[in-house]
Amino acid sequence: TEDPDYIAKYGSNFADIHGDAVNPVRTLEANNIFNRTSDVWSTTSLEIANVIPGLKFVSRFTYNLKNNNYKLFSPIRDEVGKPDLSNSLTESAYRSDSWKTENTLTYDNTFGKHTIGGLFSTTADHFTTRGLEVEGKDFQDESEYLQYLAYAGSLSATDYMTGPDANVSLIARAAYSYDDRYFVTASWRRDYAGRLPKANNYGDFPAATAAWKISNEEFFPKSDLISLLKIRASWGRVGNLGSINYNYSSPLLGTTFWTEQAQYGVMSNKLWNNFVYYQTAVNPNLTWETSEQTDIGLDIEMFKERLSIQLDYFDKRTFNLIQTQTMDWPSTIGVDAMLVNQGEVRNRGFEAQVSWNDQVNKNFSYFLSANFSYLKNWVSDIGVKDEDGNPGVWTGITTEDGVTDGSFRNIPYVYQTAEGEPLNSFYLIRTDGIFQSDEEAAAYVDKNGNRIQPDAKAGDLKFVDFNKDGTIDDQDRQYCGSATPKTTFALTGGFTYKKLSVSAMFQGVGGAQALNVAKYMTLSDVEGNFNRDSEILNAWSPTNTSSDIPRLSKNDPNSNFSTPSDWYLEDASYLRLKNLTVSYDLTDILRKISHLKERNSRMSVYFSGENLFTITGYSGIDPECGGYDTMKYPVSRVLSVGFKLTY
Repeated sequence: TEDPDYIAKYGSNFADIHGDAVNPVRTLEANNIFNRTSDVWSTTSLEIANVIPGLKFVSRFTYNLKNNNYKLFSPIRDEVGKPDLSNSLTESAYRSDSWKTENTLTYDNTFGKHTIGGLFSTTADHFTTRGLEVEGKDFQDESEYLQYLAYAGSLSATDYMTGPDANVSLIARAAYSYDDRYFVTASWRRDYAGRLPKANNYGDFPAATAAWKISNEEFFPKSDLISLLKIRASWGRVGNLGSINYNYSSPLLGTTFWTEQAQYGVMSNKLWNNFVYYQTAVNPNLTWETSEQTDIGLDIEMFKERLSIQLDYFDKRTFNLIQTQTMDWPSTIGVDAMLVNQGEVRNRGFEAQVSWNDQVNKNFSYFLSANFSYLKNWVSDIGVKDEDGNPGVWTGITTEDGVTDGSFRNIPYVYQTAEGEPLNSFYLIRTDGIFQSDEEAAAYVDKNGNRIQPDAKAGDLKFVDFNKDGTIDDQDRQYCGSATPKTTFALTGGFTYKKLSVSAMFQGVGGAQALNVAKYMTLSDVEGNFNRDSEILNAWSPTNTSSDIPRLSKNDPNSNFSTPSDWYLEDASYLRLKNLTVSYDLTDILRKISHLKERNSRMSVYFSGENLFTITGYSGIDPECGGYDTMKYPVSRVLSVGFKLTY
């Protein structure tokens, strides 16, 4: 505002009572955005069946072309709150094209009680993207007809190429079954990846399964009690390259600029142009990250197939993990650390699924289905040891916010992984409640009588001196679990009565933890002028001593909020009504019209709700936050009403 009376009374500085809020409606109305994408797919296929009885050849070729044109003009924002007194125009365009081809030969045939099958396939794919982005700044006139790069005061441009990325795979599979009782399948695939160095760019991934349908044996009693009893086992390997960027095998050059302040005379503060340099080391021995899994299962069907039970035990080992080398890499050679294959992670558990379907009469039927799984996750091998043979640790994890160590505001890193602990464990200082008086805080001393938290007062958090050295520091951190749920479960049920159908699904997890680091902003008064959580009104005070929120302070002398402690750690278990659907069949109305009856047309109306409610003890916005919550946007509640017509 430019109103002098308003400025005299309230001020115009963004750091005052207006906070740093930006008017979202004004942003939507003022920004001029153009964003158009054309995405074209083409698939060509050839099938030759019965070359000889049971032998078939299929060839497919798919091509995808995507083009994008983007333009964003951001005008000056001179409103109180958080002003931005510069304008800018960003224009970008890219072209992405990719193709994939598959050629598959299959053979399936039955000879008496013997059934055999075979497959041999080759696949290949290619991907590349080229793009250009130009930014203009300092427009003297923001009129829409002048929002073009030609009228910018300054310009900067970046072009890029992503890829090319190319992969080739060979796949073979053979299957045999005898008399619908014994089943054996073996497969093998070799994958070549263009993004890996050539010496190790391929991986071999075999697999095998076997099953015995006991209920089809002659000795098995035939009855309606058990109609299917089958045991099965499988073992296999799969590869993963998701953490490797395109072009890894071809090192990318980095660019930067330098302001030299050691010059004399007229050359002081000289800005040198771009430097181009070798940025990241390439590991010629890098190869596939591999997961190996063993599974043992049991299938049962009972009571005329109304009851179905599936039980599985699994043991998964992931080795040759791809990660950045963290030990024994010098920091002074000017090249970033390379990727290495290092470490092993284990996942072990069981899964169970039980389903019941019943047709009570011609008007009423219902079903129930439940699944439950238990998982134990731990790191079995870090992959590096110190000079004394002690295993190292892995620090940090890249979160959805792009943070590589789990730090947030003034909270330092919160993740660390050691052998025997879950992957990406929370590594925190434990708390032991809140000091209820100054005397209690002063009485928290070490063996020599020195105060462990010298700045603590009534209302401050009490931190556990884990190593008993009389100070609270990183040496007092402990492993406090992880975000990986120990159990996951779901329950689905429904019924149909005449034309009415109702179904619902509940879903949830147990034993999951989340670090609600958003409380650093929403429950403290240390920084910023912005809205807080209403729970801040419940902070500890001499008249509110039962609160678990530390006392309010502008400078936080006890580091209640900047200490990486388990005060932020919460149980993120939940039970959620994931979906509810109610529908009514109106087909009988349509069939009164002969033409629609002849076409077998159908019509129904329905109501559907998603994420209707959640039962949880988690204090953040949504317990399904991935274990690290910086006020992550929650899942939406969606209500839908409509009708479905098939003509």
